Amino acid sequence: MREKAKTQRRWPTHDILRRAQFVEDAGPIRFVDTEAAARYLALSAHTLECYRSRGGGPAYYKFGKWVRYAVDDLDAWAASCRRSTAASPEAPRVFPLDRT
Repeated sequence: MREKAKTQRRWPTHDILRRAQFVEDAGPIRFVDTEAAARYLALSAHTLECYRSRGGGPAYYKFGKWVRYAVDDLDAWAASCRRSTAASPEAPRVFPLDRT
C-alpha cells in the first residue's frame, strides 16, 4: 500500500483562487452547462438533451460545440411549467351544470 505524501497540495491552489477573483469581477454566473442546468431544475442531463432534440425544453445557446443555458431562461421555463391545484385561489372555479 502506498504511503501518502507528507506534503499534500493545499486546496484551493493559488491559480484557482486567482481565477475565482476574475469570475467575481464578471458578476453573477449567467450561463451554465447541461449538468448544472439539470441539477438546477432537478432533472437529469439526459432529460434536457431530449428536450433539446425534441423541443419543449428551456431555451439554450450553442457556443461552437458547447451548449449553455442562461439561468434567466431556466427560471422562465420553470415558471411556464407551473401548474396550480383546483383548491388554489388562482384556479378558476368550475361548477357542474344543473341539468334539472
